[in-house]
Amino acid sequence: MVTDTIKVALWEELRFVKRQQWTITAAVVVLMAGAYSITRSLVGWEKSVITILIVASAIGGIYWLFDLQRHFRRTRLVIDPYDRGHRGLDIVYGMVITLIISAVAVCYLSWRDFIIDPPR
Repeated sequence: MVTDTIKVALWEELRFVKRQQWTITAAVVVLMAGAYSITRSLVGWEKSVITILIVASAIGGIYWLFDLQRHFRRTRLVIDPYDRGHRGLDIVYGMVITLIISAVAVCYLSWRDFIIDPPR
């Protein structure tokens, strides 16, 4: 049996986890934007390294989002064992889509000038 004091602490844990999900999403998008800002002065192999880092950061961010969502679900089940819903999962999917679109856009923009007008 979970006491009211423990429930309050668990609800605060849920609020913290949700803030962490938003923080991860924002931090990864900002990291990608920062990586893009330095790609204009790079050559082909350096752009390849930055592209790998952008993809790795997106994959890492997506993993952390789903890991926090699993923690979210486990904590909700401690509060209410009958809570079988997947509440909040649609928001996590939106965050994942944001990370994917950001990664694709940054990779495309990084390589666009290099592909259209390659150095001689």
